[in-house]
Amino acid sequence: MEILSKTKQALFKRLADKKFRIETGLCAAEGFKCIDDCIRLGWKPEWVGVDSRQQDGVLAWIQNRFPVFLLPDSGLSFLENPTGVVAVFKIPEQTAYPNCGPVVILDGLQDPGNVGTILRTCHWFGVSDVVLLKGTVDPFSPKAMQSSMGSIAALKIHRMDVEQLRVWRQQIEIELWVAQLQGTSVLEVSQPQRRHIGWVIGNEGNGVQPEVANMGKSISIPHFSALQPPESLNAATALAVLLGAHFLVKG
Repeated sequence: MEILSKTKQALFKRLADKKFRIETGLCAAEGFKCIDDCIRLGWKPEWVGVDSRQQDGVLAWIQNRFPVFLLPDSGLSFLENPTGVVAVFKIPEQTAYPNCGPVVILDGLQDPGNVGTILRTCHWFGVSDVVLLKGTVDPFSPKAMQSSMGSIAALKIHRMDVEQLRVWRQQIEIELWVAQLQGTSVLEVSQPQRRHIGWVIGNEGNGVQPEVANMGKSISIPHFSALQPPESLNAATALAVLLGAHFLVKG
């Protein structure tokens, strides 16, 4: 097995930069499970790098004729605790906007860990289309990729601005449920059919921008604590609760 070239090492390191990811159409993944799930879900790596201790674990990749190289002794990672396995994948081209729900819409989320967890949650509940409004962090960043644990490969990622969202929503007649602290309790509203619903999750600190919130129904998650509850739920947790209320609770 050849040592990963310095050229490939340099390319991998530059994939931390969004502009470089856009220019090259490539993204980086780390960890055996994340990479293996990306492969299992249909992504083909441009190449894989593995340290000498992990060689036996990637035999199947070698047999599938994916290019596999030994990592240098100095390692190669964006993580505080490197896994010893890295890969570079092509970023899928954006497909046509979905013609029905269910769909999740992210408005200005800035935490790549949140976005990655949301992608994994969507995968779990079978929501295959995710819309990113302008201002949302790139889901193909190393941290978001790692947080998604490979689930990003199961999803179709769409990018829109507010006006595109407005036109698309009218065209497919989808009902938007906007997660907000002062909305109607999700337990008090009738659940629309899955093909007619989209959930909107807003920025971690500022919530959903008004022009987007005005397109849908304001929905909240009731608290059950006997003590003063926290100010809000984490964005990914809030989405998991809303999807659970829709997919798991029979009304």
